[in-house]
Amino acid sequence: MAEKKPVAFVLSGGGNRGALEVGALQALFEHGITPDILVGTSAGAMNAAFIAINPTLEGAYELGSLWKGIRKEDVYSGNWFTMAWRFLTGKDSLFSSENVRRLVEKYIPPDKRKFGDLDVQLYITSANINTSTLYLFGEDPEGSIVDAVMSSTALPLVFPPVEYNGWQYVDGGVVANVPIEIAIEKGAKEIYAIDVSYAGQIRLNIHGIINIGRRCITVMLYQHLLEDLEEAAENPDVTLHHIRITAYAEIDPYDFSKSAEMIAEGKRITEEYLKSPRPGFYPVRIMEAAPPPPGARIWQRKRKK
Repeated sequence: MAEKKPVAFVLSGGGNRGALEVGALQALFEHGITPDILVGTSAGAMNAAFIAINPTLEGAYELGSLWKGIRKEDVYSGNWFTMAWRFLTGKDSLFSSENVRRLVEKYIPPDKRKFGDLDVQLYITSANINTSTLYLFGEDPEGSIVDAVMSSTALPLVFPPVEYNGWQYVDGGVVANVPIEIAIEKGAKEIYAIDVSYAGQIRLNIHGIINIGRRCITVMLYQHLLEDLEEAAENPDVTLHHIRITAYAEIDPYDFSKSAEMIAEGKRITEEYLKSPRPGFYPVRIMEAAPPPPGARIWQRKRKK
């Protein structure tokens, strides 16, 4: 009997589009695909942590019920007035992260608060904005899952950095939004990367300070994704399924009213992929590049041989 290859689920960031990941997880479990390793960033860190607590189809449906019950006020505190006040008074973010911590603590049971309490390997990313370094939670069994999730979901501008010993940590997506490389280094031989990020999508007429700032981060994340896909392609021992879900790209980031529909869509797209898997095929670019400005040319990344 052939030895089972270690399987990893890699869950990207994506804010409220994390509901799409839930449907993908449900489809994977229904097809008998279960993880030995879970790697998550930002919203994907929350999903990965919940699934690591109960890595079963039942757990995936419980996670779906959680998402369906979330409302804006469960995540974001205040209104446009308080956002403006925080901006004008020099706060570190538009929102406090208190609501997010309450949400995380509510759904992570007391006996599953440490990485060593889990039956599967869980890894969560965070970025130190003082040193521009990616940090990885999950190797220390005594590490706090709640603290790891809070660090990984501290989206710049939206939530304040999490401080440890004078250093500031933010959303792991700032450095690696689809952390495939980590799954490879941790021994995964078959990887299902559920990608609900905005990477590679062309967006026209971007205006507003916050929207432009978010888009700049997205451009950076796209380049990181290309690098991870390239590394996976060069590794003959790794089978990578890059399941990219672009649905609901235009949804307001504060809108949680469509989680049920998003879960269903994520499940539908993943089931379609599983009917005809295409490991090694990475549909990242979905539109042609814009024509270059005068005096410039398009620089195409070349995959290493």
